[in-house]
Amino acid sequence: MTKYQTLNEINIKSSALVNNFNYFQKLNPTCEICPVLKSNAYGHGLSLIAQIVDTHFKTPYIMVDSLYEAYELSKQKIKTPIMIMGYTDPKNYAIWKKLPFTFTVYDIQSLKALNKHQPGAKIHIKLDTGMCRLGIQKDNIIEFISVLKNCQNLLIEGIYSHLSQADNPQKTTFTNNQVKLFKEMVSIFEDAGFNFKYRHISATSGASTIKDPYFNLIRLGLGFYGYSPFGTHTTVGRSQRLVLQPALTFTSRLALIKQIHAGNQVGYGGIYTAKQDEIIGILTAGYNEGIPRDLSNRASFLLQNTKCPVIGNIAMNMTTIKIPRTINVKIGHKVTVISPNINDPCSVYKLANTLNTIPYTLLTGLHSSIRRNII
Repeated sequence: MTKYQTLNEINIKSSALVNNFNYFQKLNPTCEICPVLKSNAYGHGLSLIAQIVDTHFKTPYIMVDSLYEAYELSKQKIKTPIMIMGYTDPKNYAIWKKLPFTFTVYDIQSLKALNKHQPGAKIHIKLDTGMCRLGIQKDNIIEFISVLKNCQNLLIEGIYSHLSQADNPQKTTFTNNQVKLFKEMVSIFEDAGFNFKYRHISATSGASTIKDPYFNLIRLGLGFYGYSPFGTHTTVGRSQRLVLQPALTFTSRLALIKQIHAGNQVGYGGIYTAKQDEIIGILTAGYNEGIPRDLSNRASFLLQNTKCPVIGNIAMNMTTIKIPRTINVKIGHKVTVISPNINDPCSVYKLANTLNTIPYTLLTGLHSSIRRNII
């Protein structure tokens, strides 16, 4: 039987994930590491990465953003416990009985709904220490505690916050103040009689810089997938680029190879005009698949390890590249759109730098319809 030929593929190197996990574990030997799989596992594939975690890692939790993501993993029979970090409409707690997840709580309405509809549920309380997003502010803790004391159906397991500027060495004072405030806020809960198995504040940035035995769990996102949130102007950023291994490779295929003549205009809007006779190739992926349109005329991909500039406007499902005459290619040949080699012109770092954005936006923009494979 002939195997179906996919046009676009994302390959995930499981050994890279193991390397990255172990790197952060060695940096934080007294902490447990929890991989963050929100936003389709940062574009790597939610179910696929969860299967790798189940197979290769011992961790207290897989972290996700939503009830939807948690439920998707539940349907896949993932064995690792799942914790939801983001917002859940309290009404949804009444729809299903005994949801097998751990929940984040930061408001009284959700607290009451969980206590009523999900008896026995484990919760982590989230504090706002300066991010100004989800989380209880210090002024509201006493009111929250007064309700929490009456929620006897819930198992209070952890308490946490999120650092907003830990990736910036110039903002160390702000980060230290967040840590200080967190400890002050936790002490209010402890003085009221509450104890916590887990105290956590660090994601990848904090896990790289904060060495405080007060904390015993880390939510590892970007670093798990092989990327540093720190810039190359920082010592930690340069160091992590040498140690962390990007796990993802994104390839597309040549659907057509053709010669165009001097004066021909390529693609929508004709923003590229050939100055001489040129050979071009049409890829089977565009901005729908996650190649940002703003890379038009600005990026280069790899064909047979040769740099091929993107020319013309990137379309919804097609991208045009200029093919050097020095290489011999055929229809169906693979083109590397995102390379795990940080020195390649189409590494996530270099593409993000071209767009003046962060690696997160490129990774999470990769369409879920692209086939993902473990290699």
